[in-house]
Amino acid sequence: MRVSEALEARVKALARELGFARVGIARAEALEPEGAQLRAFVAKGRHGGMGWLADTVEVRADPRHPGMVPGAESVVVLVAPYARPGGEARVGPAPGRVARYARERDYHNVLRKKVRKIEALLREAGHRARWSVDSRPVLERAWAERAGVGFVGKNCCLIVPGLGSHVFLATVVTTARLEADAPMARRCGACRLCLDRCPTEAFAGPRELDARRCVSYLTIEHEGPVDPALREGLEDWIFGCDACQDVCPYNRTAPPEPSVTEPYAAHGRWEAVDAEGLLAMEEEAFLAWAEGSPARRSGRTRMARNAAYVLGNVGERRHLPVLREAARGHEDEGVREAARWAGERIEERGEE
Repeated sequence: MRVSEALEARVKALARELGFARVGIARAEALEPEGAQLRAFVAKGRHGGMGWLADTVEVRADPRHPGMVPGAESVVVLVAPYARPGGEARVGPAPGRVARYARERDYHNVLRKKVRKIEALLREAGHRARWSVDSRPVLERAWAERAGVGFVGKNCCLIVPGLGSHVFLATVVTTARLEADAPMARRCGACRLCLDRCPTEAFAGPRELDARRCVSYLTIEHEGPVDPALREGLEDWIFGCDACQDVCPYNRTAPPEPSVTEPYAAHGRWEAVDAEGLLAMEEEAFLAWAEGSPARRSGRTRMARNAAYVLGNVGERRHLPVLREAARGHEDEGVREAARWAGERIEERGEE
């Protein structure tokens, strides 16, 4: 057995021992056509306010860039499933709901402890290595496709046959020259359920997302008021969105073993507060409530703004008092405006 084969076997065995459902290896090289597609995405302004994405285009396009791992030879890709749609109860601060990935503790904290062990194994073998869990300039989905663990669907999500698209990805870029796995071909065929379901029509075409219209981007990353033309499309999503994944046929699959998804089981924090509570929550209370959750990324102000939009879309007259209070007294003008908009929407509907 070659030295690299022995190391590959050790890497994959450790990945399985750590609970990763899939592991694959790709040759580290310039990503094309993915790099060109990313440059075009940014040039068209479709990244919205995610300036950090525009600043790291060239690093993402080639893992051998000085900003990542100079001399890199391989990219190890690891897959961890966290949920499946079938049979799951609706979760969220009633009457809102949240994306499945955000229901438990922050996945970064869960996965980084595991992926660091694979990084350590490679370093102990004399190679440079750098791990990432959606936190460094790595195009994880492109590498996952090249490493043969899944393919990128028309909704830009990675689809792992047998697991679906509700998966987290981790990578390790390394100077170890490991044997690459065969890439996976795309399998969506003529299906376009995901494209047609998007409530804000955020897809310019298959695998062409305009983040500025995406519900996940608008509720998590976008600062300030949301375009009034898009607010109805937010529906009842208060943090993230699963709309395009919920209709994907690849998500009609047998559930992963409970032991695999247990770290990502729904946390009681979302049942401990409702949309009204999030709208009125003070900063200290919000930080305590969101501790260890992906929800901290939105921050209190954006979460309050989102809560107002949700109440405007699906709220009732009983929600008017808290909306009026926010419209008068919230320190952020964006939240005040969102509360006014929501109150007017409820009044127009005339619902009890």
